[in-house]
Amino acid sequence: MTSLTEVYEGHEREVTSLRRLYAGTALVLLGAVLSVVAVLVATTNLFAGFVVELADWGMSDNFAVVRVAGVLAGVGVPAALVGVFIVLPASHRVRAAAAISASLCLLGVCLFWYAYPENWRYGSDQLTLEVSAIYLLGLFTAVWCLFTAIVNFKTRNDPGGMLEMNVTRHNTILAVDEDDGDDEDDEPAGAGGVGLFGISPEGDVETQTNVDDGGTADPAPVGGPATSDGGSTTADITSPLDETGPATAASDDRSRNRGREPTDRYCGNCRHFEYARSSSGIVPYCTLDGTAMDDMDDCQEWEPNRE
Repeated sequence: MTSLTEVYEGHEREVTSLRRLYAGTALVLLGAVLSVVAVLVATTNLFAGFVVELADWGMSDNFAVVRVAGVLAGVGVPAALVGVFIVLPASHRVRAAAAISASLCLLGVCLFWYAYPENWRYGSDQLTLEVSAIYLLGLFTAVWCLFTAIVNFKTRNDPGGMLEMNVTRHNTILAVDEDDGDDEDDEPAGAGGVGLFGISPEGDVETQTNVDDGGTADPAPVGGPATSDGGSTTADITSPLDETGPATAASDDRSRNRGREPTDRYCGNCRHFEYARSSSGIVPYCTLDGTAMDDMDDCQEWEPNRE
């Protein structure tokens, strides 16, 4: 049968496709190349002369070199960040914020192309502060989104050196190591496990779960009266010969429990069955054996999950 890992695989997004991997790698390399070329254009005469001879910029050669270098560097940095976002798994909200931040960076580059050099620092209508603020806002937002995506991805995929499962029990997520799979479930507070769930206690104390069929020990009642502040009345004293004693009440409770057992026996309605999140996704988990299950067929230790 189909495992839960295959069912939930489309929602986990833990493995990226090869197309996204190639696209992200290409954008990162493109951003790196554009940044390196921008530095070479601004610092060397070889690339600067190529930029000057490329077109008639209508301005001084030094201004043209700085203008082209600024545009190349301004486009290269957000291109590399977008490439990382394409490869790294992230939520739709983080991806949307990254797209908006990259758009702000591109807007800042366009404004720089418009403002430099006439409206840059020494011009009549200075736009240096506005252009820089827009570009830096987009850049810092993109860096923060990248940091958030990396932290979430690292937390989800780092089991601490071994296989780790997060088992949800009664609206509580517990970390379960694969090596500690022999631990039994904790008993719920306020309800004893002896006699109610069929668990034998430790020691030589005779109870209704570990006493022999031919034994003469009186089983403890399932639900006894509330504790008083001392003394007892005549109505509280019972005899083992009474037909309506605690033994009869316990047998009636066991009969009602057997009558409530489901007719269809499979792991889904067993009290040892839990959903667990492992490093490979959502898996069915048996708390009795402490291991992940391959199928949902019941075993001899099957017990109903209804109390």
